[in-house]
Amino acid sequence: MKYFLLSVLCVFHFFSFGQTKERAEVKQVIDDFINAYNTQDVETLNTILDRSVGFLTVFYDGSKSILTAESIEMFIQNMEDTENTTFREELLNYKINVSKVLASVWCDYNFYYNGKYNHCGENAFQLYKSAKGWKIIQITDTRYSKDQCKLKAPVNKYDRKATLIRFIDQWHQNASKSDLEAYFDAISPNGIYIGTDPDEYWSKKDFYEWSKPYFEKGNGWSFETIERNIFFADDEDLAWFSEKLNTSMGVCHATGVAEHGLNGWKIKYYQLSVTVPNELLKDFIKLKKSAGNN
Repeated sequence: MKYFLLSVLCVFHFFSFGQTKERAEVKQVIDDFINAYNTQDVETLNTILDRSVGFLTVFYDGSKSILTAESIEMFIQNMEDTENTTFREELLNYKINVSKVLASVWCDYNFYYNGKYNHCGENAFQLYKSAKGWKIIQITDTRYSKDQCKLKAPVNKYDRKATLIRFIDQWHQNASKSDLEAYFDAISPNGIYIGTDPDEYWSKKDFYEWSKPYFEKGNGWSFETIERNIFFADDEDLAWFSEKLNTSMGVCHATGVAEHGLNGWKIKYYQLSVTVPNELLKDFIKLKKSAGNN
């Protein structure tokens, strides 16, 4: 068993190292691209962009969106036409997905023109791994007018953790207050909740229907957090956590997964488990068997 576990850990470490290395390579390509763009370094851009690269822009005025497209030649020409002006695009909050040969990078951006804040948006890059390394094959950006923008800032991991703590605390409080809509609004549309009974594997819809009569009678549940541990993915938008809780069933353990999106944090997965002291485990197993529950 020890050797099997060691082998699993080694494979996991190797896989994680490979993923980290690939993500770093992809991020460097995006960093090199934006540096070359801001300095109008056409020679470098031509080494980063695949010749078949496509450029799409979505303009949004607050009520409707317009999609435009341009070729690499148009992109380079438009950039060169601004040589008597200064511009700078600032990329932040990278979200990177990568496989062996394909990668995508999503990030926010701020755009400055002649030293003044001009507009904001998001960039979505697609890359493939060629024989000469990662190449950009598609760039799609959104553009919002300045009056629609708040100057975007890098995600601070401490702020993000604080918002998640408040979110989970509020989620539990909504249950104790029997606030049905607020409680379920915090769960992702495809969220899963696993309860303590062997048959309690709930979709959001089914869990809502099961919980509704209890909440309407004011019989929500009360979870008091004793201890909580939180871990984040690299881009800070995905987190998993464990909790030790005081409940009406005594001390319980729970594990959860939460994702941060346009509407804030949402619960993707939550599993609640009762705890059984080791010295009572044999009696607990006998009790389960006597109830016909294996």
